[in-house]
Amino acid sequence: MSRLIGLAILLVTISMSVPTPLSAHDQPPVSWAKRLDSGTGPDTVTNLQFYFHDIPSGSNPTAVEVVKPVATASHSNPFFGEVVIVDDPLTLTADVGSKLVGRAQGMYTASSQNEPAISMSMSFGFVDGPYDGSSLIVMGKNMYMSPAREVPVVGGTGLFRMARGYAVVKSVTLNSTSGVAVVSYNVTVYTPAAGAY
Repeated sequence: MSRLIGLAILLVTISMSVPTPLSAHDQPPVSWAKRLDSGTGPDTVTNLQFYFHDIPSGSNPTAVEVVKPVATASHSNPFFGEVVIVDDPLTLTADVGSKLVGRAQGMYTASSQNEPAISMSMSFGFVDGPYDGSSLIVMGKNMYMSPAREVPVVGGTGLFRMARGYAVVKSVTLNSTSGVAVVSYNVTVYTPAAGAY
């Protein structure tokens, strides 16, 4: 009998410590993200605006080349084959010293032989406000020389569990000497209402 009571106490303790899905409904808003009313049903729609800083040089690079490009005469893209691992800061404004709202961790590869394009596979992990601990997964083709391009959001965690959506991506600055790039992300995310999954 004492074993049954001990087991019951253990199960209650475990069930109390398992995190429940978070809700942004009762959380104070943050300046870089806002919940929108889509009017389309049970999905929660969130818009996020932040800046991505890719820093491949200096004393503390956040983007590191791990595979060099394959240079051949048949490829018009001189970066084809390059693989870069990143742990880039995501900030409130285009100034790298502004408030940190998250980090982009993952990689991008120069995946086109003949055009300036990369394939991205990254987790945007957020560290601010009610989104602290939540993440979005961004994966797809990025035509980085285009003035504006779309990249798909294919998943997420925390407040963005089972997310889907898209990011409108625009280059803000690119230093041709250091390689440092600042990129604007305007992300629209659809997530099922809590309990709908």
